Amino acid sequence: KQWYQRRVRGESKISRVSEIHIGSVSTGIMGMLGNKGGVSIKFNIDMTTISVVNSHLAAHQEMVERRNQDYRDIFTKMRFDNDETNTLKNCDIVVWIGDLNYRVSEDEITGEEIRSLAEKWEIGPLLRYDQLREQRNKHLVFEEFVEDTINFMPTYKYNPGTDKFDTSEKCRTPAWCDRILWKSNSVLKCEDYRSHPIHKLSDHKPVSAVLLVQTRVVDVQKKQLVLDEILKDLDRIANDSLPQAALNRTELNFDGVKYLEAQEQPITLQNTGTDLFEFEFIPKLEDRSICAPWLHIEPQKGIVDPGNVMIINFTVYIDNRALKTIGPDRKLDEILVLHLVNGKDYFISVSGYLVQTSFGRKITDLVRIPDPIRRQNLLVDIEQSPDESPVDKESPVALNIPKELWRIVDYLYQNGLYEEELFAVRGSPMDIGAVRDAIDTDGPIRVSSVHSVAESLILFLDSFPDPVIPHEHYPVCLEHCTHFANSKRALRNIDFSHRNVFKYICAFLREILSHSEQNRSNAKFLSQVFGDVLLKPQLPEAGNVAKSTSKKRSLFVYQFLTNDYDE
Repeated sequence: KQWYQRRVRGESKISRVSEIHIGSVSTGIMGMLGNKGGVSIKFNIDMTTISVVNSHLAAHQEMVERRNQDYRDIFTKMRFDNDETNTLKNCDIVVWIGDLNYRVSEDEITGEEIRSLAEKWEIGPLLRYDQLREQRNKHLVFEEFVEDTINFMPTYKYNPGTDKFDTSEKCRTPAWCDRILWKSNSVLKCEDYRSHPIHKLSDHKPVSAVLLVQTRVVDVQKKQLVLDEILKDLDRIANDSLPQAALNRTELNFDGVKYLEAQEQPITLQNTGTDLFEFEFIPKLEDRSICAPWLHIEPQKGIVDPGNVMIINFTVYIDNRALKTIGPDRKLDEILVLHLVNGKDYFISVSGYLVQTSFGRKITDLVRIPDPIRRQNLLVDIEQSPDESPVDKESPVALNIPKELWRIVDYLYQNGLYEEELFAVRGSPMDIGAVRDAIDTDGPIRVSSVHSVAESLILFLDSFPDPVIPHEHYPVCLEHCTHFANSKRALRNIDFSHRNVFKYICAFLREILSHSEQNRSNAKFLSQVFGDVLLKPQLPEAGNVAKSTSKKRSLFVYQFLTNDYDE
């Protein structure tokens, strides 16, 4: 409040600030892990809505695409006070600050040359290789945002307590990681944009900007006069006409939908009447939601003026939550109800099918399928139709663990044992799709980052309909989570295939920990990551109960990461 009273020009009254809301978005693995993401505060000054976003994007020189995706995730998923309609798109001014982690590209210039130019204060030549500028010029990130001229030294990376660039073993190249951008026509100018090298506690130098903005002020008397006139007009035209609309189609077909790969189709809604109308999608009778979890509609409601057209986008996206709602025939069927306020309802049919995938299948099914899953004619579940299965239902288990799990772990064993921050850094969505196709078709795994394969392992384990530790054994495993001998006894009662998967994952994690001097892994972190995917409650937990059981799940896994186990 004191800052506001000092910096807002003109009438300095705190009463001019209103409608304060907060929001946050995590961009770690599965939207929960890691230390990356963004927080935001949204408020009104007079009648102008301002939002300030502080973000920490993905690190490392080569992770440009991941940083771009982190920005898009934060911008599109930010919800203030968990209100789905309260987003950054509703703000007049968006100011974006933080450690954006964009580096000086080393594609055309070496690290030594970067350091030399930085130490000589040759900022102009160095900025030509700034990754953020390159991505903005390609319209890949921070579209419509503005940044003032940079006339200060790179803000990263320094030896803490000094003004000297990094001389550690890693010897990070200088870069402008810390930035301030804004998006609005209401920002008249940036009066000052600078770094503050006097602050030496961190390996970054902080930056600041002073923005001069223009806010809207409502004339209360004129507003009331206008409202009175509007009410009179509404009284005159009330009941003159009912809404009239036309849809260009009422059937949507999504063929060949892949797990974690979105498909989108539009429908146009035209106002053919003489008055504006309001529309919204509503649940069918006895339903609570307007559509299945695998379907997303944007916008879900709106207003269309006479003669105008509204484009409504329908996106099918199958994640682990949606997988659990799709039947064994993999068919996608949904009927949507588009309601015109004070008018009729329109029914839209959505159909399609999910391409066969090992994600979301039972462990006991996968161990009985020796060949790649897309080579099989598995249109229905093995248990429901044994004639469609590639093996006899009565035959013994063919594999000790699913071959798909072995392929993912084998890749990580060959390429990731010495990788730092394994399971803490998010992978590329394109790479994860490549891993999915590779294990489903027996093709080679080709990715740009081993972190994508690590995230694929988490997603694969999380997708099992019945967790690795089945629901019926969940309570007793939590009960004995602090005692290794009792934990082993609890594990002996678990189905052979599930027990093998648990043992295999724990053995692999112990192998990672055996190289901790190189990869800086630790058992506590790995047990937290895998505790929540290997053991899951049958019903959702909340509050203190969820916190308590999450800790116990981690402790149970921790027992098998810190003790040898091969029974």
